[in-house]
Amino acid sequence: MAANTNPIFEEVVTCGSPQTFASGDTTTKKTVLTAGADGTRVDSIMCSTDDTVTVNLAFYISISGTDYYIGNVNLPIGAGFTTVPRIDAVSTLAPLLGYLVLPASALLKCNCVATMTAAKTTYVVPMGGDF
Repeated sequence: MAANTNPIFEEVVTCGSPQTFASGDTTTKKTVLTAGADGTRVDSIMCSTDDTVTVNLAFYISISGTDYYIGNVNLPIGAGFTTVPRIDAVSTLAPLLGYLVLPASALLKCNCVATMTAAKTTYVVPMGGDF
């Protein structure tokens, strides 16, 4: 196979499947983005919570039905709802690159590491583009 000599750019903007997590979800993994047919570049994953305790989110890339753990993101109390800014998970998951690349049809999944406080919500919104 010959090497690509032309730059490849994102062609279609995607916002994935924004997800909410509540205490009833416990630690269930949810799909937050499904990669396109030619793969997807994830430029940011905005996370916020109105929880009164710290929330830890675990992220996975699922390929052919197997979930591969890629990292944990800590959300401080009230991130995005108080004076604490929302957290961009990509800066923790891929600090050197500043983006994630998912192969064709891969899934980006997320779950809370522990059960959240009752009546509180955490939001996860991925943004990027399909190749």
